[in-house]
Amino acid sequence: MAIGQNFMWGGASSAFQVEGARDEDGRGLSLMDLRASSRNHKQMDTEVSVDQYHHLQEDIGLMKELGVQSYRFSISWSRVFPTGHTDKPNKKGIQYYHDLIDGLKKVGIKPVVTMFHFDFPKALYDEYAGWNSRRAIDDFVAYGKFLIDEYGKDVAHWLTVNEQGVIVLDSELLGIDPKQDKQVKFQKAYQANLYLWIAQAKLYKYCHEKYPESLIGPAISYITTIPYDGTSEDVAAAKELEDFYSFAQMEVAIKGTIPQYFTRQLLNIGINIEVTKEDSEVLKQGTANFLGLNWYCTTIVKHKPNYFEDEFIFNRIERKQKPTLRYTDWGWNDDPTGLYYGLRQVMDRYPDIPLMITECGWSEKEKLVDGKVHDDDRIRYLKGHVEALQNARKDGVNVFSFNVWSMFDLLSVGDGMEKRYGLIYVDRTDFDEKTLKRYPKDSYYWYQNFIREYQNKSTNNH
Repeated sequence: MAIGQNFMWGGASSAFQVEGARDEDGRGLSLMDLRASSRNHKQMDTEVSVDQYHHLQEDIGLMKELGVQSYRFSISWSRVFPTGHTDKPNKKGIQYYHDLIDGLKKVGIKPVVTMFHFDFPKALYDEYAGWNSRRAIDDFVAYGKFLIDEYGKDVAHWLTVNEQGVIVLDSELLGIDPKQDKQVKFQKAYQANLYLWIAQAKLYKYCHEKYPESLIGPAISYITTIPYDGTSEDVAAAKELEDFYSFAQMEVAIKGTIPQYFTRQLLNIGINIEVTKEDSEVLKQGTANFLGLNWYCTTIVKHKPNYFEDEFIFNRIERKQKPTLRYTDWGWNDDPTGLYYGLRQVMDRYPDIPLMITECGWSEKEKLVDGKVHDDDRIRYLKGHVEALQNARKDGVNVFSFNVWSMFDLLSVGDGMEKRYGLIYVDRTDFDEKTLKRYPKDSYYWYQNFIREYQNKSTNNH
């Protein structure tokens, strides 16, 4: 299967990581604003970030020049509804996303819109503890329905929640005190996990009814997991971790049922999720019709001694590195064959479900020298991964888009500006906003040429 004219090459970002304008035009605060501010002794916060809010047309122009066909971004719940409630809309915030979507469409770029990328409104958290309460379901569904009604005629690709598995394991993203007892944190986090599933199921159903031709699904953190060696224990450990962390999220989205292996892992450590009969019906009635996959690297695991004696998968494994692979300063490897293998696995489970690579990228510590950034390692990473994706497509994998993380340098969730992923360098540091000027990196020009060549080949083949 060749990558034809309908394939979308693109890039990605999220609201709190690029927009800035945290306190402007009526926007409310989010939990991510508080998290970033609490860590600003070592990194910038969300007040300015890389200021896309005030560089919107310039940034759209850079994407047009790059030649991408898609831009995956998120909407800030707190920007459109500062209190979190839909009865108090913020007209300036709503208009900002119209300007973004309209600007993209005018230059031939399709918007891929994420409803929730970690940034729960602070006002709702103060009111009832956010996703730790069932009340969050109704508020998120009301917010999501508003987005579909407001922007649905211009948006054909919706992502409901970004990396739910990350949110649950990093329970601080749910507003859970990290100093709490581990058992208490896990119980709260996995109960919240259910509420996220239910809310999304309701929005899947609503979107199918309102815009039946649109695609809607989650953005899954897909940790393709590889056994460290050939032992059965390492193979079992890799499968258990991958199933629990990534495939359980896919199973609920696509099939509407919670896998028994997921429930058993939790019961083994005394966590019993309260799932009502009505909850189960909601999950069955609302399922996704595509999957977004955030894919960066393979996770290589080795079983610990007495593998089956411990009750929880995370306690029975250790992560390892392979000396044959390149690694970033943050321990993530360059393993493009892992992407090919991972996509084949997803096809085996869900052969009819369209797939989108919603994030894939390489992080570096970088400096601007004479207006240029020579990021050869990123180019090597991207080249390997787009080739792996093409091989998966040839084998019949239904993947229709690849979005580089990230289009611009942005505020990393845990590492500020030091950890740069962008195709476009933004002139600022953790502690100094500097000029905020944009500089395309060597990888930008590589990707630009790559897209152009594929468009030419596709046109000639037709």
